Amino acid sequence: MTETARQQDIRRVAKILREGGYSYDASKHLIQEARKQLGLTPPKRKRGSVDRLTRDELEKLLDVAYQDSGVRGLMLRTLLETGSRVSAFCTLRAQDIDFDIPEIRVKDKGNKARDIPILKSLAQELRIHLGARTTAYVFPSPRGDHYSARRLQQIVKELAAQAGIQKNVYPHLLRHTIAQRLADNGMPENLLQKFLGHDNPKTTQVYYEPARLQVKAAFEEAMKKQ
Repeated sequence: MTETARQQDIRRVAKILREGGYSYDASKHLIQEARKQLGLTPPKRKRGSVDRLTRDELEKLLDVAYQDSGVRGLMLRTLLETGSRVSAFCTLRAQDIDFDIPEIRVKDKGNKARDIPILKSLAQELRIHLGARTTAYVFPSPRGDHYSARRLQQIVKELAAQAGIQKNVYPHLLRHTIAQRLADNGMPENLLQKFLGHDNPKTTQVYYEPARLQVKAAFEEAMKKQ
C-alpha cells in the first residue's frame, strides 16, 4: 500500500468515526470488532519481551512530574506503585483508601474489586493530598470529575518528553515496570498475579522469563567453572 492510499484510508475511517459520534473507547471497540470480522489477529508477543522503564528513566520521570506539580508527581507515583490499569486508576475514590493498613481498593473490569498494599510513605502523601476529603475522586480533573484514560495518557507522554525519555511511555508501561521490579526482587509468582489482578497465571509468567542478558551472564559464569 502506498503512503497516499494509506492516508486516504485514514481519512475515510476518521470520517466514519466523526459522523458516528464515536468516543475514544467506542472507536477502539469498533476497530477491534472490524478486525475480528476480517480475521485479523495481533502477532504473538515474544515471551520475556515486556517493555519497561529502567530505574534511571523512572527516576527522571518521577522527578519531572514532581517538579511540574506535587499533584502530578503523586499521580504518577500512585499509578506506578499500585500497578493499576489506567481505567481503574482514573476512578479511584478517597473512600477506597484504608490508611490504617495501608492499602487501596481498586475496581477492575466488571467492577471486580481487589485490595492493593501501598507503602506508608505513599499513604502519607495521599493523606496530605486529600486533606479533609473522605469522598470523591482522589485525583479529580480541573472540571471536578475524573480524568479520562486518554487525558492521563497525554499527561504521561508530556512528562516523559520533558524528562527526555526516548521510548514510548504510556500508563500501562508503569504497570509493566512495577510488575517486573517486584518479580526481579523475589515476589512469588502467585502473589504478583494477585497484586496485578490477572485471571490467567500465564499472563503473569512473562515477568519471570529470564532476560537475554541474564542468560548470557549465567552462561559465562557457568563456563568459568569448567
